[in-house]
Amino acid sequence: MIVLATLDAAAAWLARIPADQRIAAHAATDWRLAAWTVGGALLIGACVLVSQSGLLGRLTRTLEAARPRPWLASAAAACALALILATLKAAIDAFAGWRGQRILGGVDGGLGPHLAHAAAGIAPTVLGAVLLVPPALWLMRRRPRTWPLMVGLLVAGLIVAAIWLPYALSAGPASPAAPPGPVRDGLLRLIAETGIPAQGVSVSTDPGFMADVNGGFGHAKVIIGPSLAAGPPAMARALIGHIMGHYAHNDILIFSLVLGLAMLLGFFAVARFGAPLARLIGAKEVASAADPEAMPAAAIILMLAMVCAGLAGAGYLRWANVRADAYSLDHAREPDGLAAVIEQEWDHQSVDPSPIEEALFYTHPALTGRLRHAMVWKGAHGG
Repeated sequence: MIVLATLDAAAAWLARIPADQRIAAHAATDWRLAAWTVGGALLIGACVLVSQSGLLGRLTRTLEAARPRPWLASAAAACALALILATLKAAIDAFAGWRGQRILGGVDGGLGPHLAHAAAGIAPTVLGAVLLVPPALWLMRRRPRTWPLMVGLLVAGLIVAAIWLPYALSAGPASPAAPPGPVRDGLLRLIAETGIPAQGVSVSTDPGFMADVNGGFGHAKVIIGPSLAAGPPAMARALIGHIMGHYAHNDILIFSLVLGLAMLLGFFAVARFGAPLARLIGAKEVASAADPEAMPAAAIILMLAMVCAGLAGAGYLRWANVRADAYSLDHAREPDGLAAVIEQEWDHQSVDPSPIEEALFYTHPALTGRLRHAMVWKGAHGG
């Protein structure tokens, strides 16, 4: 009976989302998987074709016909490959986004705006390749054994600095204190119950902001958005309790370290497999991963490394979000408030995806599973 009541309660929350929206979300998620698979195959195929065409080899030999110009040749090869891959990726992203929006029933402004948005990233990508690849290849030639560790640690450090450091420093504009009322009082009790080192509750002036608990080095800042401050106290306690779980378990730091470690291993893979893969896909004269003609092979390996980083990061976050939901339920004790937050923050992905879709695209467990978790807790503990 308890199990049936729990399933009925979860189904009741799920039924608050119209059936046509759930069907459209499932179709859009299926389309996203198809677009991701075909797009990845096209990018890898482009790398293979560039390698087999000998384009980068002819380009570097032309530039070095009179004398060696390794930096100029590397920059030119990087520019050519980056331009091809960035343009192809922009087209893939634009079409996938446009088609996905149509499936979800969004405002259809045509393919043009999606192309313009995606194309805006081409120039920065090409410029970054021109600036970063030549010194990277120089380091690979000078330090053939240790360069993966040096570059990998640098990239990992930049990832941690970009993701975790602003969070730990509570970067952002100052926010006024929350006004007295049930929401603020409920959150102050939650702060006291959890022991989170926050001095109070702030309210963001950004109408689109929902909530956050950030900080590090022994301090924390609890911030809520205008809509949450004006809403039911149970939702505020449930959501802040969930985010407090991430703070208490250092999830942002661990997530950034997972991404950094995956990319570090990717650079070791380039050092070990870059040259053999380059020869396999058509660049027969490549002797080292530092050769400009090995760039397509290195691009394939790094794309696969980014996929692995995404899988590892998303997998950690799904597990961390289950734990954060449990933290909220155990401390805020607002299962219905948490269910309301889960339903309100639904991101129009399938509520019941396939395992592959969940592994690739979901940083939270699917909606159905999260609602059941909340209702199971409610059935066992009340609330």
